[in-house]
Amino acid sequence: MTADLRISSTHTFPYSESDIRVNFNQLRGIIAAANANVTAGGTGQGQFYSSDGGATWAQTSLSLNAGDDFQSDPCVDWTSDGTAWTITIGFDAAQTHLRLRCFKSTDGGATWSFDATLSGTQTATDKELMWVDHSPSSPFRDNIYVIWHNNSPVFVNRRTGPMGAWQTPVQVSGAETTGTGIGGDITTNSAGDVFAFWPDTGSHKLLVAKSTTGGATFGSPVTMGTTFAAFDIGVPAYAARRALIYISGAAYRTSMDNLVYGIWTDLTGASGCTSSANEPNTNAGSSCKTRIWFSRSTNGGATWEAPTTINNQASHNDQFNPRLAVDESDGTLMAIYYDTVGDPARKKTDVWYQSSPDNGVTWATPVKVTTAQTDETVSGADIPGGGFFGDQYGDYNGLSGYAGSFFPSWTDRRSGGREEIWTASITPETVSAYAVAALVSLL
Repeated sequence: MTADLRISSTHTFPYSESDIRVNFNQLRGIIAAANANVTAGGTGQGQFYSSDGGATWAQTSLSLNAGDDFQSDPCVDWTSDGTAWTITIGFDAAQTHLRLRCFKSTDGGATWSFDATLSGTQTATDKELMWVDHSPSSPFRDNIYVIWHNNSPVFVNRRTGPMGAWQTPVQVSGAETTGTGIGGDITTNSAGDVFAFWPDTGSHKLLVAKSTTGGATFGSPVTMGTTFAAFDIGVPAYAARRALIYISGAAYRTSMDNLVYGIWTDLTGASGCTSSANEPNTNAGSSCKTRIWFSRSTNGGATWEAPTTINNQASHNDQFNPRLAVDESDGTLMAIYYDTVGDPARKKTDVWYQSSPDNGVTWATPVKVTTAQTDETVSGADIPGGGFFGDQYGDYNGLSGYAGSFFPSWTDRRSGGREEIWTASITPETVSAYAVAALVSLL
């Protein structure tokens, strides 16, 4: 693992909530994006790019579309022709019209042009994430998929490749989603199967719908688990904005395996920590804490194993904002998350990663990514209090990996100044090295 690196340049406003993606077809290309808080002087969504495998970074920002006063909820990816793509929500000042705007770059992320509004006539879009089908063996290679919720229902739209067009949004949630389907994710496997994930704030169910038609149609949602809390959880490090319960998904298919994965934040489920009423909020002495939960399907999403925690320490600390990725070249799984384990007051965080040697059956010992802690509770941090904004960490982090290297992205305020976006190059143990270690342990 290389030393953690700031990818956002000096600025007077806070960045937060980032996404990152490696170009699977030209590994030296990496793009990332983050919210730029306009109430504190930011402009359009921040866009970051590297052409040397993450050694150095430059940045720019998106332009604002007519009728948009600010942008939020970034996500990024690449198609195989080298085009970089990003999605943002375009807001008006009154926050009455929220539309999904797509931009593209043909020069590795240095400049961006508006592509289309992919949410149709919807005006309450929120919490979108995107994924490009990267698999050379997929009949739908280069399809671009985006998931979001518009008020309560969950929608997916697709663009049929870089030379294709955006289609009509498809509603993937139904009567099983009794609240709001906020906090979804979307991914594909090597066969081109599409998996749309979302949590339901009403039923507490974690749901996934599958498409075998390149996103044209989706099957009925399947329950992959249930949560103890609903929507979000207050913890001492994140009691103002609060940690969102969202699903980060991944899929991996070979001639032998048909695996789908999901990860999320929730309470531990221990006595006295089984409902939103038990959340620790600002109480560092609370025995209730948050953990990262994981589940997997071994039959293409039809049925799911019982959820488990991947790092359930005995100490009173909190974990939140996880992101999951699978290396499509060898199946290595990686998860990152914030953890307050290094601070008895449960306010300062580090970013940690864990990798899995065996398709999610077990998880390796956690490794700390950050070389300095962040505290989003002190004066000067981007704490809510002036209307909608006050992102603190934002609702999610980014993670992408291919051919043995992973790059996370996260919100970091170690300098004591404005929130910044950081990354690091992580090379986990390979699957073969894991196998050797497992064999040695049995001898």
